[in-house]
Amino acid sequence: MNKESAAYKSLCTEYYELDKPVPPADALKCYLNYAKEAEGRILEPMCGTGRFLIPLLEQGYTVAGFDSSSHMLKVCREKCADCKLTAELSEDTFETFSQPGKYNLIFITSGSFGHLIAQEEVDKALAFVVERLNSGGKFVFEIETLKSVREPQGIWKGRWVNRPDGSKIVMHVLSRFDPISRVDEGLFRYELWEANEISKTEVEDYRVRYYEPAEMESLLQR
Repeated sequence: MNKESAAYKSLCTEYYELDKPVPPADALKCYLNYAKEAEGRILEPMCGTGRFLIPLLEQGYTVAGFDSSSHMLKVCREKCADCKLTAELSEDTFETFSQPGKYNLIFITSGSFGHLIAQEEVDKALAFVVERLNSGGKFVFEIETLKSVREPQGIWKGRWVNRPDGSKIVMHVLSRFDPISRVDEGLFRYELWEANEISKTEVEDYRVRYYEPAEMESLLQR
């Protein structure tokens, strides 16, 4: 059994689904173009609830995915079942993924690559990609730069989403950015508000590593 992800637990996953039910149209178009070019098996590490994976499946592409969050994968499997789609999904990380075979396209969306904080994690992920890509295959992923640093720092901010039953999930976040490591750490608190009472609370220590483009180019070359 893989270690349960410290992020993307049940309330966070539900908040994410309600807040981002569909992928950005321009990003989806981009990944669909790469999928068309791939002409073969596709892998999405850190696939989450399938926001991008499922539209690719609906277009007839063969896509596998993995994620470390059991809550996100549960939603992804349920959505696949509702759409009568079949996908190879597993609760894994770059270090534990053991499904055989190579891929013509490996992609990571929405800056999720930045959740790999330690340099050892980053190196292992990139080595995984090198090992699992077919000759001529492509690795497509998004990173966030310093322009993504949340401002202002050091104060609580919040917003909420409405659930279909009329209750709310309220998200609070307190951010702190370290300019040396270029890691943005957010202390997140999710609250389920039902009938003006907080019935459930989850907390997460959520971190994202930002990159300068030249830094990432150097990593890829290495």
